[in-house]
Amino acid sequence: MIKTYILTIVCILLCLPSLLCCSTIKKEEVPTKLEQQYLLSKIFIAQLPTPFYSQKDNYEEGVVYFYGFSDGAYIIIHEGAMMEFPMDKYEPIEIHKKRKKIIATGVKDGKWWRKDEYRDVRIYYANVTADNQKKYNKILNNIKIKPIRFTNGKATE
Repeated sequence: MIKTYILTIVCILLCLPSLLCCSTIKKEEVPTKLEQQYLLSKIFIAQLPTPFYSQKDNYEEGVVYFYGFSDGAYIIIHEGAMMEFPMDKYEPIEIHKKRKKIIATGVKDGKWWRKDEYRDVRIYYANVTADNQKKYNKILNNIKIKPIRFTNGKATE
């Protein structure tokens, strides 16, 4: 009788933690916002984590969108000429072609950066920690660039 009692307690102590943990594990969902903006001849569509702040700058030969995030990382989306960003001067660790773009990545001051070059659109991220690199790679990998079409003088997708 005592053996049965001890065996029951041991089984409860061994099985209970795994039962409790399995039922409470839940994947955390990060809230995002679909951002769609016009460049010069293209539209970009990006799913960005919230909260973020944004700034648009027009200049004579182009347009730039800046997105800053609460973790200190930022994304730049640019179409135009005569504009240079810090990542343009960084030495990449890796460069490869993927579909219609060239991707360069590297580390500067312990933080990751990336530069995607389409024909006339450049997209960057910088100041990304190693823990968040996968998240920002996913954002850049999923950005859609579409040409702007004009119908009767109005821009359409």
